[in-house]
Amino acid sequence: MRRLRRQQKIIFLALVCSLITGLLLVRLFYIQIVCNDKLTAGAVKQRSQSVVLDYNRGEILDRNGITLLGGKDEKILAIFPTLLEKSEAVQKIFPGIVPLAAMPEAPFVALQGVEPPEEKFFKNNATSGLVIAKSRRRYGPDALATHLVGHIGEADGEGKVGLELVFNHELQGASPTVLAAVVDGRKNLIGGLGYRLRENREPYQPYNLVLSIDYNIQKKVERIMDLQVAKGAVVVMDPHSGDILAMASRPNYMQHQLSSYLNSAGEQESLAVDQPLINRCILSYPPGSIFKIVVAAAALETGKAKLSSKYYCPGFIQVGSKTFNCQHGPHDEITFAQAFAHSCNAVFIELAMDLGREAIYNYARSMGLGKETGILLGSAEQGGETKGMLPLPDEMPFLGDLALAAIGQGKVEATPLQVACLTSVVANGGYLVKPQLVKTLQSRQGQTIKRFSSGPAKKVLNPVTACKLRYMMLGVLEYGTGKAVFCDLFTLGGKTGTAETSRTIDGKRLTHSWFTGILPLENSKAVITVFMEEPLQGSAAETFKDLAQGIYSFLD
Repeated sequence: MRRLRRQQKIIFLALVCSLITGLLLVRLFYIQIVCNDKLTAGAVKQRSQSVVLDYNRGEILDRNGITLLGGKDEKILAIFPTLLEKSEAVQKIFPGIVPLAAMPEAPFVALQGVEPPEEKFFKNNATSGLVIAKSRRRYGPDALATHLVGHIGEADGEGKVGLELVFNHELQGASPTVLAAVVDGRKNLIGGLGYRLRENREPYQPYNLVLSIDYNIQKKVERIMDLQVAKGAVVVMDPHSGDILAMASRPNYMQHQLSSYLNSAGEQESLAVDQPLINRCILSYPPGSIFKIVVAAAALETGKAKLSSKYYCPGFIQVGSKTFNCQHGPHDEITFAQAFAHSCNAVFIELAMDLGREAIYNYARSMGLGKETGILLGSAEQGGETKGMLPLPDEMPFLGDLALAAIGQGKVEATPLQVACLTSVVANGGYLVKPQLVKTLQSRQGQTIKRFSSGPAKKVLNPVTACKLRYMMLGVLEYGTGKAVFCDLFTLGGKTGTAETSRTIDGKRLTHSWFTGILPLENSKAVITVFMEEPLQGSAAETFKDLAQGIYSFLD
């Protein structure tokens, strides 16, 4: 009996040992055979020093398929410091590129855009640790709409701002293309493996982003801004579809030079003052007399005023204990249409008092102010669109607050994009359209993956009111504050705006200049909004005229 039990225990232990051995053999088979390629690649990768040649992200294209990135293929000089030979040739080559003492241990790109003579020189002075390779530069000097596009981080290839951030997942490639040097434990190059190009491309991703931007219009807008606008923004928009045809902010920044000036101590002061990385098109500012479009629309819609209604402007208006001067007055007896053309503060403050806080707020809100437009550029926290400021009726407890709002001052702020939407309401017959920037998401083969819709337009004004407002905008150019914009080639209409700021230079308060208008006034093809924080030359109105003449031939 005891012998039987002993034999049973021996058999049980043998079975357990056999099972364990079998499991170990299965595991060994799985590791050695099934996972061989994966683990070998991992081991090689672990022993690799690598330089990224291309993050393999999708393109960002205009409405006709033209890239806005200006990227190109180029030769680069990659340096693997731990593999460098300490020869006299190396000592001669590197002082002009990077001092040997300051050279990091990790591999890096020392030169971009290596020209044929330079390539020949490096090949003639060939040394281990120095490699010429083909790379893809994502951004080039001809890149357009940089504030819309945004940029990626050079270290990780992730989108940091703009469309690169908002559509980071869609634009992201499966893995970057890298130049790798396979080394042993002592960091010596392994013979037979050496330098290897490693890439993994998926057949469909990354996707390309197709925008509503028109390359030719965007290019013309940016050229004119470079000559006339030191700080400011321009938005060109189709008032019927909501398509953004061009959007540019100044001062500009070029993505391919991002690291060079961000890392420069001398540039930090300039960055703090000029803020070239912010998109002023979606940042809010006091709109000044541009807001009179809202007051005029409310007065016409409610019947508080007609085009021929007469007012008297002594050059100022008293509201409680505060006096508001008419910047362009006195105008004496003046009609409502003339008051709009001459941007008469006295008349529009009087109208605002008659309309009341709720009416001013409701019409401004319905025409797109005080809320995000919904353009796909991210939230304000991500460096994207701000909603501006539109004080609620109870946030204007005093008549002086209402008077300031009526002339676009005080707590009222709007973005150039919101002003373009406001102008579109007048241009298209009374409809608020949602601005559209992104049209489609496409595969690398050009197949449409997803379409983006701006949604239905919302009627906010009577078409007759919109027609009257266009007539009043014509007066601004014919005999009002925008006479500098008058053009013989086609009929334009618009509204000037000047907003005071809290900043002063030499005791003089700085002002911001606005002009928003319709091209052409009837059967409109575009609205153009110009915001000028600091000019290089001319005014916002003059820049508007140059833009209108410059882009007209590109409009359908």
